[in-house]
Amino acid sequence: MKAIVIGGSGQIGGWLLRHLADRGHDAVGTFATVAYPGLYPLKASDREAAVAWVRQERPQVVFYPAGFTWVDGCEHDPATARASNLDEPLNLARVTADLGGRFVYFSTDYVFRGTNGPDSEESPPDPPNVYGLAKLDAERAIARELGDRALIARTSWVYGPERQGKNFAYQVIRRLIAGEPVMVPSDQRSSPSYGPDVALAVIRLIEDGHSGLFHVAGPEVLSRPDFAKAIAEGFGLDPSPIASKPTAELGQGAPRPLQGGLLTPRLNAVLPGLMRPVSLSIDDFLRRLNLGEAWSDPRVAPGLG
Repeated sequence: MKAIVIGGSGQIGGWLLRHLADRGHDAVGTFATVAYPGLYPLKASDREAAVAWVRQERPQVVFYPAGFTWVDGCEHDPATARASNLDEPLNLARVTADLGGRFVYFSTDYVFRGTNGPDSEESPPDPPNVYGLAKLDAERAIARELGDRALIARTSWVYGPERQGKNFAYQVIRRLIAGEPVMVPSDQRSSPSYGPDVALAVIRLIEDGHSGLFHVAGPEVLSRPDFAKAIAEGFGLDPSPIASKPTAELGQGAPRPLQGGLLTPRLNAVLPGLMRPVSLSIDDFLRRLNLGEAWSDPRVAPGLG
């Protein structure tokens, strides 16, 4: 399979590239701002150049885990949110379909209000913020224009080893090692999803010819405090500096789903047991770190590892 990963420098993009290579596929990844060896410089915002490059590569599948994912930033800049999360991927989805290929779009649990979660693929979306609305509009536009050439993968609270070392697990581990307090929302619940598993699940869905909408998320629904404590304990760190406040007291710029999370009936039916719970995922996280397979080690000061 000839594949392109738009956003290969990100946490899901990095694992897509690694798993694709391990499974014998021909894959190339791109970066927009954070360069890594082997990645091709491409800005999806330069739409004509992006289309020309995809036409040149003639992929059988394009994976699109890129976008503007800073939720508060999206709230303050709706135009950029929609351009990055809707217009730019739709532009490349169209050229992919024109070439006879398939397009994989990564979406979010933030398409749901989060008042009565966890939600399944059949639950009615109701985004609480600009980011979720842009993602939902992109889901619908890509599905409408590409039909069975599109796969939409919603995920949530992605964590685990990654190149840039920015996800929630890295933040918790680094702050605890530095002796700093960790403040998390007390009233947010969702499905922690291990990045390597998310990437592998989506690749296997494509390999098996699936299309349409799939929730690709971890099997548990946890609160932010419980998730943070599980990370701390899994890494052998004292969880006592972890504290919490209601979301309303944290000054976040965009409304968040509170009672969120994703149910995964469609994924469970075709790939049962692939998504691992937090305890097993953290074991794998540590194993990869100790084997030097995890790019960035949160136990090491940035620039020293």
